[in-house]
Amino acid sequence: MYKPLYLQVFLSSCNHAAFNGLRLTVLLYAASLGASPALLGLLAASNGLISAFMAVSMGRWIDRIGPRKPFMLASLMLAACCALVWAVEGMTVLFLICPLIGIFNSMFQIGSHQAIGRFGKPEDRTSNFTVHSLGISAATFVGPMVSGLTVDHLGALNSFLVLAVMSALPVLVLGSNLLVYPPQVKRVRETSSEVKGSWALLRDIKLRRAYMVASLNNCIWSLVGFMIPLYGTQVGLSATRIGSLMAILAIGTIVIRLFMPWLLRTVHRWPLVMGAQSMIAIGFIGMPFTEVYAWMGVFACSVGAGLGLSGPVATTLMYDASPPERVGEVVGMRMTIGNIGQTVLPLISGAVGAAFGVGPVFWTMATIIFADVYSHRDMLEAGVRRTS
Repeated sequence: MYKPLYLQVFLSSCNHAAFNGLRLTVLLYAASLGASPALLGLLAASNGLISAFMAVSMGRWIDRIGPRKPFMLASLMLAACCALVWAVEGMTVLFLICPLIGIFNSMFQIGSHQAIGRFGKPEDRTSNFTVHSLGISAATFVGPMVSGLTVDHLGALNSFLVLAVMSALPVLVLGSNLLVYPPQVKRVRETSSEVKGSWALLRDIKLRRAYMVASLNNCIWSLVGFMIPLYGTQVGLSATRIGSLMAILAIGTIVIRLFMPWLLRTVHRWPLVMGAQSMIAIGFIGMPFTEVYAWMGVFACSVGAGLGLSGPVATTLMYDASPPERVGEVVGMRMTIGNIGQTVLPLISGAVGAAFGVGPVFWTMATIIFADVYSHRDMLEAGVRRTS
């Protein structure tokens, strides 16, 4: 049962490592070309600009045909984007590929969440998503480290070639038919009114609560992927050190996820999510107060631990509250909300960062996170400790 799961985790990790490395390399390359913080924010925002409007349709498509073909298409297109930047230098091509990167990364993520949830039995989902999240954490470590090291030692353009190879790895596995996916749940034919009513799923309070947390988690990942490189550049860190900060963040996610089986047996899911969000907010508050690399690493690790804990738990809550035949669509709606945040937040952050520095951006996001924790305070009434 677990061999297909582990192989799928490997594919998801390859894609995630390539995406995170590519996103960082784009920002470092643009900064080397003299891009301002506002322009860097525009580049980062363009990752989610188009995919925000396509995610629900992609989710329905994956629900219908399964994840194999979307995975292959997404991997090939990410590799092609990397090769294009290597072949055509300059800022213009970055604005061309960034929306494409966002579209095909979203396609792979939607398919990954749908596939992971179908392996095994329903009671296996939390452990499945935990295993998946460990792979993603490792990829979040590998991608930025590869990016930072190759930019410093091989140059930004050659870094894109390395990432192209990483992006294409899932095609080799899928093309050899090593991975067989569980059958798709049959879905009744939709009427036009049902299609338009996809957002009505959010009337379910359990699904809506899970959406709020999962979408905020997506937005935070997008923000740290932009703000830490921007702050590191402003304080004079090298590409390797900026990449290592992102890797330290990933180490935080890995460490906390090693303890997740014990935590899930001991603490209810919602208190876990709220504690994780508080850790993220604390890291955001502290980061702008220091230019000391070691302290920046401590705060990055705090953010990573919070993201590492909240991500799989929120995903499990969302999956459990979803109609089984519409999981891809539900994940697509989550991607839509997350991509809207991914588009808006870097634009605002780049403009504010250029005018006032990065501090207000970090502190505003910390306030939003604490507000979300406060809005779910009633979920603590269930108690922190599970009864035996």
